[in-house]
Amino acid sequence: MVTVGFVAIVFVNNAYLFWAPKFIAEKFAVNVGEAAEKAMFWHHFAAFAAVMAGGFITDRFIRRMPRFRLFFQTVAMLLGAPCLLMIGMSDSLVLMIAMTASYGLFRGFFESNTHASLFDVVPPELRSSAEGYLTMIGFFFGGLSGVVMGALSEKYGVRGFEIGFALMGAAYAVGAVAMAFSAFFFFKKFRVAG
Repeated sequence: MVTVGFVAIVFVNNAYLFWAPKFIAEKFAVNVGEAAEKAMFWHHFAAFAAVMAGGFITDRFIRRMPRFRLFFQTVAMLLGAPCLLMIGMSDSLVLMIAMTASYGLFRGFFESNTHASLFDVVPPELRSSAEGYLTMIGFFFGGLSGVVMGALSEKYGVRGFEIGFALMGAAYAVGAVAMAFSAFFFFKKFRVAG
């Protein structure tokens, strides 16, 4: 289930990094350099801050609530999903930039716990293998998003990008369900103490 969540994160992140500048340039008639700045600066700034804060927050709550990490990741994906939808559907460049920052924030909260949540349920002697499988599966399936977004934009233009961002929001929702499923149904059984 954690791998499903990771696939969703990689799927969305790859498509965003590959295509968001072109989408903004085409939708708002700005040059690609300006669009890249608008797509990336606030997104990565918010993601960086969230990774730093997310680790601190999780470390504070995990002692009292062992499933906190999974709940935190679930909420981050649930809140990130509508941000992705709004990036695609917004007719305001200012709102879109705000949504790229919000998406970055929730992405960072999720990513601050990616490997730790896996290690909560994998014994130390299997962690390298589990990490390898997580990464391989995540990037194999997650890497397909760039192709999907490219095909949609080629066929439908700006509307294809909008559909692609809606699909990205749906991927986050699927990832959130997987993380919640893990927290409620698997964590207690497979938790590694310590």
